[in-house]
Parts: sequence; structure tokens; C-alpha cells
Amino acid sequence: MKNPLRNLSPRSVRILYTAGALFALAVCTVRLLDVMVFNVTSNDECAWIPLQGKEGLLIEKVVPGGVSDRAGIRNGDTLLMINGTKVKGVGAQALIDSVQRGDYATYVVNRNGSIIEAKVQILKLFDVFGLSLYLIGFGFLVVGYVVVMTKPQGTIQRMFGAYGVLAMLLFGTLRFTTINLPQWELLILLAIRLAAVILAPPMFVKFFLNFPVRRKILDRRWFSPVLYVVNILSAVTLIVNRNAPFLPTAVQVLLGSMPIFFFIAGLFCFASSYYRHVPTARRSQLRPILVSVMIGVAAFTYLFTVLIVDQFAIFLNPVLIIPAFFLAVVPVGFGYAIFRYRLMDIDLVVKRSLIYGSVTAALAAIYLVTVVGVGSIFSYMFGTENNKAFSLVAFVIIAFVFDPIKRKAQESIDKIFYQERRNYQKALLEFSQELPRQMNLEQILTSMVNRISGTMHVEKVAVVLCDPAEGCTSKSYNIASECCTFEEHTEGLLELLRATKTPQSFALIEEEPEHALLDAQDRKKIVDGGVILSVPMFLQDRMIGMINVGPKMSGKMYSQEDIDLLSTVAGQAAIAIENARLHVSEIEKHQIEEELKLAWKIQQGLLPKSSPAVAGLDIAGVTVPAKTVGGDYFDYITLSPTRVLVVIADVSGKGISAALYMSKVQGMVQLASQMYSSPKDILTHVNRKLYDTMERKYFITMIVALFDTERREVLVCRAGHNKALIGTNGDLSFLSGSGIGLGLERGPIFESELEEIRQPLSSKGLYFFYTDGLTEAMDNEREQFGEEAVLQLARRHSGRTSSDLQKSLLDAVRAFQGTAEQHDDVTMVIVKTD
Repeated sequence: MKNPLRNLSPRSVRILYTAGALFALAVCTVRLLDVMVFNVTSNDECAWIPLQGKEGLLIEKVVPGGVSDRAGIRNGDTLLMINGTKVKGVGAQALIDSVQRGDYATYVVNRNGSIIEAKVQILKLFDVFGLSLYLIGFGFLVVGYVVVMTKPQGTIQRMFGAYGVLAMLLFGTLRFTTINLPQWELLILLAIRLAAVILAPPMFVKFFLNFPVRRKILDRRWFSPVLYVVNILSAVTLIVNRNAPFLPTAVQVLLGSMPIFFFIAGLFCFASSYYRHVPTARRSQLRPILVSVMIGVAAFTYLFTVLIVDQFAIFLNPVLIIPAFFLAVVPVGFGYAIFRYRLMDIDLVVKRSLIYGSVTAALAAIYLVTVVGVGSIFSYMFGTENNKAFSLVAFVIIAFVFDPIKRKAQESIDKIFYQERRNYQKALLEFSQELPRQMNLEQILTSMVNRISGTMHVEKVAVVLCDPAEGCTSKSYNIASECCTFEEHTEGLLELLRATKTPQSFALIEEEPEHALLDAQDRKKIVDGGVILSVPMFLQDRMIGMINVGPKMSGKMYSQEDIDLLSTVAGQAAIAIENARLHVSEIEKHQIEEELKLAWKIQQGLLPKSSPAVAGLDIAGVTVPAKTVGGDYFDYITLSPTRVLVVIADVSGKGISAALYMSKVQGMVQLASQMYSSPKDILTHVNRKLYDTMERKYFITMIVALFDTERREVLVCRAGHNKALIGTNGDLSFLSGSGIGLGLERGPIFESELEEIRQPLSSKGLYFFYTDGLTEAMDNEREQFGEEAVLQLARRHSGRTSSDLQKSLLDAVRAFQGTAEQHDDVTMVIVKTD
């Protein structure tokens, strides 16, 4: 049976329980006042026994020396009339109840055939049993109400609070008088009592099946309805039987005792959980409940025995009923255990606050009296009691003198009542001073774990850092690492903390399967790790992790002070952790920059340091990487005094990976140039070797040009690279020629697509090789420099030397880019002929 209060907000729960508690308290208090003050049951200190088939009541058990004994009533007399009215069964009690305390009632009795009239003084009964029942209900009501008000969202807390209201209605209405009670009010009272009798006993059983350990039988959906159905059927059967008797007496007694059986079953469940399922270390916290229950059971057994032996003991010997007050020990034991050991995740600070306030107020009063008194004595001694100025000055001086004493006394009081808070504040101050000096993430996490464990005396601590991309890392003490790794999903712990931004208590997670709507995987990690409190660490609106803690070594639950301390530590630690990460990032960035500088030096060392000296050729080349190192490269390979191989290439991508491929290709080309005589054969060989070792996401474009001044010719082969710009006889044009990039295909297609072009070396010729970083250079408007601009610049400055032309092109590109960032490597090689 689902709890109908489950989806209510904490505020709604508090309002609902407050209304229920006030209603139950009002109804039962009115009934108590009715029984104890307004319509008190009368007593004549003798027993009346109905006579089968005869008029009157048989008088027995006359108390020696009692009011009936003094009036001459004897055992064996038959009571016929009271105050002139014939007695009929229980109606006789109503007759004497209408008599005022201390007044006399006229009894007419038959003693062995003689009619005797006696004046009996009527006493009023002090209902010990009724008062003790009221106190039981009141105790459960108060404890349950405080529990619900403290933690209204807890299932067990709500259940205990509901039981407190029902217990008040049940025990507070068990004994009531019907004198002067209107019919409608009587019917309402009977309906309330019936509802309490039906609902309270099964809830008592369910509570002890949830507390202190949740029992598996509650997971069976039929169990809760069966409890209520059985109790309802027994109550309905008794009501029907009362109007039309059909049940044997033994069955009636059995059905009437059904609520008692429920209470016995609940207590048995508690005892079973205590001895079989509760760890030994935790039993001391539950022992007050066990002891109070044992006292209550003993008191009930005693009363049951007394009333079985003598059903009139309440009237004839009320002293025997006094142990009924021990029944009220049961809710007292519950309250003591719950608030002393913070069971059910309850932290009550009202009592300590009241005592602290009282002591502080007393100290202030003593201080004030001392100052005023000493000031008055000084004024009297110096004869200046009428001098207001002197009195004022004396008062101020004395206040300053006694103020240090008052501060010392206040500090002592604070130390006594709030030593734990002072320790926390001290630890927090030390921790806040320590954190800024730590820039190592491992040191910060270790310091947090040690500080929390040592200060709060916690046996299990874990600081978990979570990143959506990298997952969770942790530093823990007595919590297994596998219990500190949480994944991102909608019903997980990370999402719960991120959504609520508040600490979450899991002290009752095993007793509340629906707690926090956590999925089974995260719930298992929390239970296996022994985590009972999780505090998120936020940096602004971004959660970077959490602090998970297990139970305190003292066995106490976490107070609000504890949670505030952990929340403060979490906030400061989040900043320190982020600073440590930034520090590490800065160090790594610096290391990368140093490595890039070294890589740049190495790459520059691989590039030609000077242009080759070949008669009839003016050669210049340059590369400008977009990053510190780049994927463009050019090279000159002198094969003979009259033959030089010019190579320019562009590796897809930028940075370190492109630079590594560049250096690899450079070595391959230099080796292949010694083995093959034509650019096409060189590229074919390099492609075969490169395809087997290169990642598929990379490829390389390249132009290889073989200049031969002896034969006055140039062989050009283009593997997917930008078209070279060729100038002959004063005319500039782009050299075509097919080919695909290296590393895209192993052999046949590459070879078939690759075209080698042979051209004569003309006088005043221009051969311009470049990478796409030149033509695709962009300005702030994302406009590209373009091939046409390169063509026009080359045409305009064609008469200049190779190095001057190269400089003009670079200057033009930089001017075009302006403040825009260079997005790709720029490489060019210019060859001019005489």
C-alpha cells in the first residue's frame, strides 16, 4: 500500500501533521477532562454482579472500612434501588455518577428477605488507567510530531508521525463517559475510536518492519492490505455480533484481542530485528527503545493479570493499578533514543539551545547585578549616591573592569555547550588558511579527507571529482574505489546533486527504497560504500564533485552544524581544486610550449638552411607555420652540379602530428631520390611506403620538380597539390597535371592518376610552387587571398629576384590578413632561370 503523503511537499506535510496532531490532542484532552474532571466515574467501594433472571445486583467485595462498609452494606446483599430508581445492570453506574462528590446516595438492598435502606457516601474515582493511556498516546504524538517536523520528507518519519496521531486517538479514547454526551457527539467519538482501532495496530506492525531495519516482506504488495483487511474484518464482525449475537464467547474474545495481537507482532518484529539484523555496534542506540518496550510489556502483563484476577480492582483497590503509569515509559524510550542518538536522521537542538539561553541570561543578570551593586557600594562609600555624574562614571568604569570576567565566563559557557562547534570553526579556519598554499591536487584531496575524518570523527570519507568527459576520480578513506565512481544518467547521484544543489542524506536509504529516486546501480554503491551523507561541490553553477561521508564513530547522526561545515569545506575546496587544475594546466601549457619550441628548432633544422648553388637557377624558399610547428615542408635535393630536385608538400592538419608526418615524408623523399630518376617514380615509391604506416584521416599533397640545367628541362609531377605557377616568355599561367594525394590509395589508382609534365627551361623563366595556405589566407571578413591575387603579384614583380619576389608575396599576404589569425601554414619555393 503506497503512502498517500509521498508526493506532498515538506511544507504540506508539516501543515497536514500539525492539523492532525491538534485535532487528536483536542479530542483526547476533552475526553480526559471529561473523565477526570467534569464527569468523573463514581465509586462506592464495592462490586456489583448482575443476577441471572432476577432483579437487582449482587453486592460483593465490600472494601473493609470503605464507604459502603461504613453505611452498613455487606457482602451478599442485593441492590434493588438507588435514590428511588430501580437498578438495571450497568445503568446503576449512571445513577451514582450523577451524584456529586461527597454527597450521599440512598441504597435499598435486600438482605436475606429484609429490605434495608442505607446512606452511602459517593466517592469519585481517580482514573489511573485512563490517565496512563492518555500519557501513552500523548507521548507518541509529541515524539512523532517532532520527528515529522524535523524531517517531513522521510518515509519512516511520516509513518511514525502518523502512528503518533493514531496512537493519541486510540489510547486517548479507550476510556470515556457517556453521561450528558449528545447522541451525535457519541457517534463521532465512536467513529474516531473505530478508525484508530482499525488503522493504528497495523501501522505499528509496519513501522517495526521498516525500523530499525527494513524487512523484505514489505516488498510484497499484498502484505500491507492484508494487515488492514484482517483488522477491519475483526472490527466489523464484533459490531455485527453486538447487534445480533452469533459468535461463541471465545471467538469474541479472540477478535476483540486482535489489536493486542498486532501490537505483540510489532514488538516481536522489533526484537527480531534488534537481535538478528542490527549490527552489535548499533544496538546501544536502540537499547532505550528495547528497555522501554520491555517495561511496557511487563506493565501490560501485570495489569492484564490483575484485571483477570479481579475485574473490579480499579474501583476496589486502585493502588494495584498505579503500575499502569509504566506504560507511558514506551514513548519516552522512543523519544530518548531518537533524539539522543539521532535515529531516523533526526537532530534536535531545542533542549541544548534552551539551556544555553537560560545560562547565558543568568550570566547577564549576574553581571548586571554585580555592576549595579558594586557601583552603589562605591557611591555610598564616597558619599556621592546623589551625584548622578559620579554614579554614571563609576558605573562605566566598573562595567569595563568586570567585562573581561564576563567575557571569560561567556567563553566557558560557549565551550561547554558548543565545544563541537568551536572545534569545527577552528578546523575550518585552519583549513581555509591551508588551502590557498596548496597547488597540488593530490595534496588538496588528501588534506580534505584527513581534515574531515579527524575533525568530525568520521570512519569513511571520500572526495569525488567528476567530469562529464573524463569521468570520476577520487581520494577516499575506508571507502572502496569502485564505490566512488558514478556515471552520468538521469536518475543517478550526480544528476540528483546537480539538480538539488543541496546535501543529500542516505542514512535511511535501505529503509526507504524509493529514496531520492536513485537507480539501483548508484544505490548499491552508496550502500556498499557505507555513505550516509553526500555534499556537492559547486564552482558557481558547475558541479565539480562531491564529499561522501559514512557514519560518525560516535554513532550520532549528522547535525545541521556538521552539514554546514561540510558545505563550507566543499565551497572552499571547489575553488582550491579549480586553482590546482589551472596551475597544472598552466604548467602543462608551459611544458608544451617548451616542447613546441624544441620541435620548431628541430623542424627548422630539417629545412634547407640555404638555397642550392646551381648555375643558371635563382632559388628561394620559405615556410611560415600557423602554429609553432607546421605540416608544410619544402626541400632541395642536389643530385649533381646541374640537377636539383625541388620538393614542396602539405600534410593535412596542423601542429605536432602534421610536423611528425612532415619529417617522416622528408626522409622518404630523400631516400627515394637516390633510388629513382624521375619525380613520378619518386612519388610512387613514397606513396607505397606511406600508405602502410599512415593513419587514414591524414594525407599529403606534394609537388616534385626536377630541374636539369644541362638538358635545359624541368620535370614536374603533382600529387594532388596546388597547381604551380609557370612563367615563360613573359607569360604566366598555372601548370595543370593530374594526381591524387599521397596516403589515399595504395598503388594502382595513384599511379594511373599521376601525370608527369616535361617542359624546357626557358630564358627568364619563373617557376612558383606554394601551398594552399598562401591562396586561402583570410582577412577578418573571412575573404580569401585567392589565386588571382597571387598571379597578379607574380606578374607585377616578375622582374625581381626570387627572394625579393618571395618577400613581396609574404608582405602582401600579411597586409591582406591584417589582424586576422593565420589559420594555415604558408610555404613557397620560387625558381627563376637566367
